[in-house]
Amino acid sequence: MESAFAIVLFEEIEQEVHEHFAELPSKIDAFLEEHILGSLHMRILIDGQPAGFASIHDEKLITQFALSEPYRIHGQAVFSRLRKMEQVTSAYVPTSDEFYLAHALDDHRQVLRQAYFFSATAAAMNRQPPANHRLVPATPGDAATIRELTGDFFAPIEERISREELFLNWRGDELVGFGIREMSRFYPNTASIGMFTIEQYRGTGAGSATIAHLIAKCSAEGIHPLAGCWYYNHRSKRTLERAGLHSPTRLLRIEY
Repeated sequence: MESAFAIVLFEEIEQEVHEHFAELPSKIDAFLEEHILGSLHMRILIDGQPAGFASIHDEKLITQFALSEPYRIHGQAVFSRLRKMEQVTSAYVPTSDEFYLAHALDDHRQVLRQAYFFSATAAAMNRQPPANHRLVPATPGDAATIRELTGDFFAPIEERISREELFLNWRGDELVGFGIREMSRFYPNTASIGMFTIEQYRGTGAGSATIAHLIAKCSAEGIHPLAGCWYYNHRSKRTLERAGLHSPTRLLRIEY
């Protein structure tokens, strides 16, 4: 068996990537999508035939790995070669991707818990958001306020406003936080949602209200919401869960 890696544009493997992620039992959010899209992409060749794909971010982080049948029998040998490419030291692996996970665990040095990936329950999709909050689309005139209060959390702010991804959360006449909804590049009618609560309003329910309104907006438009948070951000995890999201999968960082 001879394996090789041919560098390609993402568009050349995009359909295969979409089909691969559609087959997994749980979805990934925008965080991993962005890392994959920002990677160097390769088509895996076995004995000269297209056999799968892989991607490496910043020369050192594997972000995806997949082989089609009947080439999966060569998975260990191919992944071992992939690890020797560039300056690979680690891999981002969603626990829902069993084949990738199994091979990424071989010969690992340590496993770090990177993030939770969340999905909305049916009950959350049908729930009415808090009536004392209102979510308003951000306008170009809001960019300075968003930057002042959130730093680079939503960067690039102007681009996100132009794509209608950013929202302001008002409770009465008080601005209490911000929301984001980013349409998926990997799944149809799916978006990643998130929130930022202004410091003095944290712990008051403003964050879960932002998420609840984003879920309701998605539900009204036939869009399925996803979310994610760093594994050790316990406040964000509780906020997302209070709004009706649950985490069926995790993102691991596997180091070699």
